[in-house]
Amino acid sequence: MSKVKRDRDRPYNFGRVFFPGDPHPIPNEVLFQPLGNHVGNVMKLVRDWDQDDFPFESSFERVLEAAKIHDQGKPQKFAIGVNTDSQGNFKNYIYSFKGHRFLAESKKDTWAQALARGHHDFSVGDICRDTYTLNKEEKYQQLGNEDALAYAKELYILEMCDQIEAELACRVIGDESQAESRAFMDFTIAQDGSKLEYYIDPWPFAKDAVIKLNFESWAMRLNDLAEDDKNKLQKCVDEKPAKDLGKTLDTIVKDWWQSKPEEQAKQPPKTAILKPYPPLEEPEDKRCEFWYQQLAGFQPNPMQKEMFEALADETPAILLKAPTGTGKLESILFAALAHNYRLFLPLPARSLLEDQKQRVEEYLKKFSQLYPGKEFSLVVDTGSQMHRWVYQNGQEIKRRINPRRHLYKGNVILTTIDKFLYRYFAFGDKQKSFIFPLRIHQEKSLICFDEAHSYDDLAFTNFSSLVRSLYEAGRAIVLMTATMPPEHQDLFDYLRVIDYIANPENREKLIKFQQQTLNQSCLNEKSFQWLSEITRNPQDPNDFQTQFSQVILNEWQINSDRRIIAVVETVKDAVAIYQQVKHELGSHVDAKGQFLFLYHGRISEQPANHEFSRTNVYKRLKNRDDNNQSYILITTSAIEVGCDLNSQTLISELCPPENLIQRAGRCNRRGDVANAKVILVGNYIQNFANTLSEPGWENYQEMLRSLTKFDSDKICDCIAHKPHVDDYRVVELFSMLQDYVYEADLTCQPAHDKGLIITRSWTPSVTLVYDDGSANEDIAKMPQVSVPIDRFTIKKSETSSNLYANIRVYERYYNQEETCSDLRDLSWGFAYHKDIIIKINKSHDGAIMPDNLPEYPYDPEVGFVELPGVFIKPKSTGFEEKLLYQFESANGKKSVIIRYIKALEPSS
Repeated sequence: MSKVKRDRDRPYNFGRVFFPGDPHPIPNEVLFQPLGNHVGNVMKLVRDWDQDDFPFESSFERVLEAAKIHDQGKPQKFAIGVNTDSQGNFKNYIYSFKGHRFLAESKKDTWAQALARGHHDFSVGDICRDTYTLNKEEKYQQLGNEDALAYAKELYILEMCDQIEAELACRVIGDESQAESRAFMDFTIAQDGSKLEYYIDPWPFAKDAVIKLNFESWAMRLNDLAEDDKNKLQKCVDEKPAKDLGKTLDTIVKDWWQSKPEEQAKQPPKTAILKPYPPLEEPEDKRCEFWYQQLAGFQPNPMQKEMFEALADETPAILLKAPTGTGKLESILFAALAHNYRLFLPLPARSLLEDQKQRVEEYLKKFSQLYPGKEFSLVVDTGSQMHRWVYQNGQEIKRRINPRRHLYKGNVILTTIDKFLYRYFAFGDKQKSFIFPLRIHQEKSLICFDEAHSYDDLAFTNFSSLVRSLYEAGRAIVLMTATMPPEHQDLFDYLRVIDYIANPENREKLIKFQQQTLNQSCLNEKSFQWLSEITRNPQDPNDFQTQFSQVILNEWQINSDRRIIAVVETVKDAVAIYQQVKHELGSHVDAKGQFLFLYHGRISEQPANHEFSRTNVYKRLKNRDDNNQSYILITTSAIEVGCDLNSQTLISELCPPENLIQRAGRCNRRGDVANAKVILVGNYIQNFANTLSEPGWENYQEMLRSLTKFDSDKICDCIAHKPHVDDYRVVELFSMLQDYVYEADLTCQPAHDKGLIITRSWTPSVTLVYDDGSANEDIAKMPQVSVPIDRFTIKKSETSSNLYANIRVYERYYNQEETCSDLRDLSWGFAYHKDIIIKINKSHDGAIMPDNLPEYPYDPEVGFVELPGVFIKPKSTGFEEKLLYQFESANGKKSVIIRYIKALEPSS
């Protein structure tokens, strides 16, 4: 067979290639789906797609034409290759049609041609370029004016029809591993028993559509090959040039095809039936009470009932004001699931993600029990990691698809406001990047911003711009808050306000329900004590730490069967107090496990399985809290908002009133704690945390002295109200990114190409990493935290220094030769364009420390307490800040300057 002369006029009409069974260098068979069969199936799915999903009546014909031509370049580009491991050993065969999409041509419709050429990429660059080009054509201008996302929406339909057909082909013809590796799919496909019938969820086709797809294939079997061909493959195996296996099999396949084997190789066709899941047997009245009973086992309160009804509207836009501990998360989550929304939950801090993940996960498991066989999923996106969990029949299930490559395919997406902005503007991996904006803007998306009062200054500028943009795009949005100041609320006057704080009638209804129905007999009851005699001595910080520790120990000695949360402003204070309390108590564990906890933002989440990873610490803490077991938690503002803890005693360093209200929300949260108390410690608010003017501070002190019971209303009255002033540069940058991504304004593309998105501060953050040698250079597995870059400036005095041995600064880059991320020494440039890594290396035993510097004292139990000094800060000029980094290289001492934009000076 290998001697056959190629007939170059005979095209390789393959739509897809399959390698059934376990990977083997000499495959028993290779299967080929005819190109015409694949294209015909995709066209049928386009015809059956729900017509309401097409942005215009004319969209259907364009997408159908694109489906017809989208793979016409495959015969010219067909090739077989091989994947090898790092040692060059065979892993599996692959195939490609690289570049085939660019050969698609349509003589009647340039828009359809652009769709065909755009499929498989779906990047923000390609979509904005194509949209701009098409809008310049006179016959398409009206379409672009009416819906700037029309091209992206049509391309999405084409992509999904192609992906659904491809996954079904893999399942039906026989390559299940290919079927489960599709990250771009927005639909779940599940086989109904052993029949060739498949549930598609959600159902994207016309309601009455009966969809049958025929799948054809040709088979090239090992027995069909000449001995010479088998020997060539065996030689590659024996001599171990595994990289040559792909080329060898490619030649064998192409020679086999030129022998015109269709009739002998043709397999019996198979027919697959597509169908929606049967609907849930709903109660006659699909009421709010039904869902709360099924998911949580309790009756909804008046606020939750009102929110459930409000979210049944077509495009709700709501500002919800409700006290802490009243079930705001449930009010959104249950309504979103019942009304079939994809729920986005951007949170103000990463520290909240783990608590919310645990709560949402339990509800999704219960929800999945109501729909036997259906899959529901939760996505957690922190930026550095994206992970997807899948639930079915009340259990978490495992899928072969990479859980970090899901592209927002989830029923619920938990993320931070920073990363949501990042995805909103399609930053990230180049390919498929536009799927984030598209999924955010789909009709059944609900975006809920919890703790909306948490944003200030630059972060609030971005937050308010984002909310208005989503509102103007017609998206369903909810802002939830307990303490948003009136001047901020006024900026959202276009939202419907549902108020259970300032509205006396609503508030009374809520309190009555909590007391009578939930038996919260101690609702809002907390005694109050201010220990203003405990002072902070700047010359001796240990004194305050010791006195604060004693307050905790006194409370514990009075009753060690209590749940105590102690909050201070700095990581250093929290760690020192934790260590003192642990020393005095002699241990951090009791018969039931750990009872003394330290939790702050510089405890690493990695390694994820470590005893003291932030996630595992919080899990153990939450378990004790849920079971009403005693504990002491020493923490910072990392626990201040969103965390569902119900302590009996709150001990807090003196802080601004808005922070005190949030912290007190973790005390007697469920109204079931008798003798709950709040203890305030200290005689002044530290400067970096203070939000009060001198008169405001005097008023706050006077009010605190008058309290014997905690009174959130009086404390709320002391919150400083200052007008918000936008940084015009942030407003302009947001506008430029919005115009590029959502209006295809290519004049704004340079702003996007620079990768510049300022979320909270002009000061960029870097990643601090500790490498003890156990992670084999895999940074993702090393302890790490994100910290603003200016916190790493060198500080030296007669008594202290933040210089340590074996610390080096790198930048992460994509190594094209190795096709993976790698590190190199930091180079000159704009900090926003770099992924900067500050790496602390553990010294080997007996090693001499350079320059007699001490080794960095990393302890996973307490996290990164000290921040090492690596930068010198020269005097800033103009609008830029600069940091100087000096290090020894192979060519001698090098100096690098990093630049970033200076924040605006506050107006007087």
